[in-house]
Amino acid sequence: MMDPAEIEAAYGPFVAALNAGGFAVPEQGWSAELIGAHVAANNDLIAALAEAVARGETPHYDNEVAVDDHELGEFVTRFGGLTGVAREVRRSATRLADARRALDDESASRQVRAVIHDNGELVLDGDVAIEAFIEGNATFHLQRHFDQLRELPF
Repeated sequence: MMDPAEIEAAYGPFVAALNAGGFAVPEQGWSAELIGAHVAANNDLIAALAEAVARGETPHYDNEVAVDDHELGEFVTRFGGLTGVAREVRRSATRLADARRALDDESASRQVRAVIHDNGELVLDGDVAIEAFIEGNATFHLQRHFDQLRELPF
């Protein structure tokens, strides 16, 4: 499993790409700002979940806010565009790593209920170990959105 430093470091290339900018708005799909806002919002949701698990609570995860175009647009506005969103991705990656650090071996293996929507489709409604959820977010989920970012027109 990834250690917290690896989790945080995984976001470096994504943040660098956001900071480099130059993205055009695609005809369909999310802009670079919305992709970054989604990544930051999702990191915060999963970090809050892990923080609650570390406190002994029984939380659940639902990514509805992190995939809502209006909410993501508000996020972009609140943080001042692409540069601010890049800062939020970095901050949220640090929070996610810190949340993982707060989990001991027993709490890291705890199952949490997760509801995940993607493009309007329900893709998961079940239990997942919080440690695996954090790692999946910092690997495949991040890579998916990094690929999406790199496919945007310039």
